[in-house]
Amino acid sequence: MEVLVTVAVALVLWKGVQLVLQGALTAGDLLIFITYLKTAFKPIRQLAKYTGQIAKATASGERVIDVLDTIPDIQDTRGAMDAPQFLGSVQFDQVTFAYKGGSSGALKHVSFTVQPGEHVALVGPSGSGKSTLVSLLLRFYDPVEGRILFDGHDLREYKVDSVRRQISVVLQESILFASTVRENIAYGNLKATQAEIETAARLAKAHEFILKLPQGYDTILGERGATLSGGQRQRIAIARAAVRHAPIVILDEPTTGLDNHSEHVVNEALNQLTKGKTTFVVSHNLQATERADRVLYIEEGRVLEQGTHPELMALKGQYAKLYQLQAKVYPIRTKNNGGTNAIAI
Repeated sequence: MEVLVTVAVALVLWKGVQLVLQGALTAGDLLIFITYLKTAFKPIRQLAKYTGQIAKATASGERVIDVLDTIPDIQDTRGAMDAPQFLGSVQFDQVTFAYKGGSSGALKHVSFTVQPGEHVALVGPSGSGKSTLVSLLLRFYDPVEGRILFDGHDLREYKVDSVRRQISVVLQESILFASTVRENIAYGNLKATQAEIETAARLAKAHEFILKLPQGYDTILGERGATLSGGQRQRIAIARAAVRHAPIVILDEPTTGLDNHSEHVVNEALNQLTKGKTTFVVSHNLQATERADRVLYIEEGRVLEQGTHPELMALKGQYAKLYQLQAKVYPIRTKNNGGTNAIAI
């Protein structure tokens, strides 16, 4: 378009100069005509610019439609029913799972039972299957073999949405939206009232700093919570999990990257969130497992050791070796330094 405009102006100028020299036009007439010509080309330039933007938007829209049209691999089975309110009992019965294209199974014949309200730690090296186990709990995948039972019933008997509504998740990097604080917390439960939102915020130790924001609960956050500190973002995420009133809680490295003060405050909030609930925490910090009701050590997709922290230390197996290795690298924290009762996975 720019080339065409340049060529057109050059041709008009060349022909206009000839007419001026012949006396058919004055120099002023030529100048006015060129000015009109540039004005006429202005909307054409804009149209060309918008055409490029429309092409990009169309391609983006097609991608969004492709995502929306994607059929999840996990579907409600025929006859699936809405899950009742869970008590919190979770059982893995000879569960085996492998990702598509994977050379070996991510989990191999994993069996254990978690009682309602129990805090159990699943620990192990990276790639041992901890995240896979949590993904199976949320039913992002189904086991290749074996069963996962909630309160004695196979997870596949229930509708997917009804199961996920009863599980709260706090990630290492929780996603916050460019919306109000109130709406970010209520995302955990869209039917939550203002009183329930404030109660959840108080439980998460977030109420006080929220009130100090320019518009309080109506303050618009930056994209992904960029206007908040890491500790504040995690407390908003904890409040979002608390407003769900879910009997099962999954925590994925919730204090990683926080300073000591923020970690202490977040741990206090996590203690409140997980009180009386079946809780799973993904964490490589073995010092956070000391208060767990039970510790499961996973390696290469298998549960190699299980028991309380003192029992596994007395066993002097892989868990004890890994714990002692961490103790040499990192100072042992005191129990008053905000240690969470939640399970470390």
